[in-house]
Amino acid sequence: MKKIEIKNKELIIILNDFSTWFEEIGKPYIKPKGKLDENEYYTSEEYFNTIDQEKHIGFPEKSFGMDMGMIKSSDESLKTRIRKVDSDLNSILGSKHCAVKMYYPEGGYMGWHNNHNASGYNILLSYTKTGNGFFRYKDPSTMNTHTMFDDKGWTAKVGYFGNLEEKEHLYWHCARAHEDRLTLGFVIPDKSFWEMMVDDIECGS
Repeated sequence: MKKIEIKNKELIIILNDFSTWFEEIGKPYIKPKGKLDENEYYTSEEYFNTIDQEKHIGFPEKSFGMDMGMIKSSDESLKTRIRKVDSDLNSILGSKHCAVKMYYPEGGYMGWHNNHNASGYNILLSYTKTGNGFFRYKDPSTMNTHTMFDDKGWTAKVGYFGNLEEKEHLYWHCARAHEDRLTLGFVIPDKSFWEMMVDDIECGS
């Protein structure tokens, strides 16, 4: 994964509208699932070394947060506002579906995993108010660990997650939030379409 700069002014407006809505209205209705991890174990090397890499399911086995796309609520206006992100981003980036709309509370995390069961070209749009969170990954060629710290506001990361038949592209990663953190994630099977979306994000016009 690598960071790219979000220059598309229309996209910036949509993202800022969503994070403002979440902070001012949506947050009290989103209840995180999972358990706190006070010692940051599930994003550590110690935890990674316990994972049976041959039997790993792909999705994170340990996490504390909430995929807002999976929310069960009788409040239709809440669900409608969350779904609106799909149509808003589609109008700019062309992708019809945002695969994940993740909320991490302070202390939230997603433990080490590799998404081999949902491989493809990825775009992650993440938000923290002050930049107090991170995305951590292992370089597939060396298995060295690198940490990408969040910046203030919205940031974008792009890259490729391989499947079990592409072991040289298996992409182990995890994330941690020391304040409220939002992530909107896309998985794109077609490289050309993904490149177009990346260009649209970096477009300053």
